[in-house]
Amino acid sequence: MAEETKVEEEVTEEVEENKEAEAEVVEEKEDQEDQIKILQDEVDKWKNDYYKVFADMENIKRRMQNEHANNLKFMMQGFIEQMLPIVDNFERSLAIENPSEEVANFLKGYEMIYKQIMTLLENQGVKVIEAEGKEFDPNFHQAVMTVSDENFKPGMVVEELQKGYMLKDRVIRASLVKVSE
Repeated sequence: MAEETKVEEEVTEEVEENKEAEAEVVEEKEDQEDQIKILQDEVDKWKNDYYKVFADMENIKRRMQNEHANNLKFMMQGFIEQMLPIVDNFERSLAIENPSEEVANFLKGYEMIYKQIMTLLENQGVKVIEAEGKEFDPNFHQAVMTVSDENFKPGMVVEELQKGYMLKDRVIRASLVKVSE
């Protein structure tokens, strides 16, 4: 019997050791699950941060492309604005009535130069704003004075005092006009 008691004690010890080992495994498994949860939360946070930074970079890239396109589109604006008074002076010189023969020869040369300048400006996307006889539009016209004229409806441009110009889709100088009352 002593042997049987001894065997029973050994079996009981082994069962208790197995229970302790199982408890340790369960506890270790719970610790691992907690660590996995913590790491998964951290991964989710990093992914979220990555997506935010990626979206910001895409927005910056798009904005920079738009700014670059606008800069290219309107890079000549400053130069063209400086050319417009020269064009105005050419137009005034060509408006001389009854010139002498000598002046008429000069005017032919001026007219050729004027046409070249206007062709150059048109090639860069500059357009003359049509004003006379059109309805007044404050986006394109600047009213300098109003006149009463029965030939025109109220709010119509009676006379263009200075030509206006657009560069592509941007007004670079509004037309100075007289508007009917």
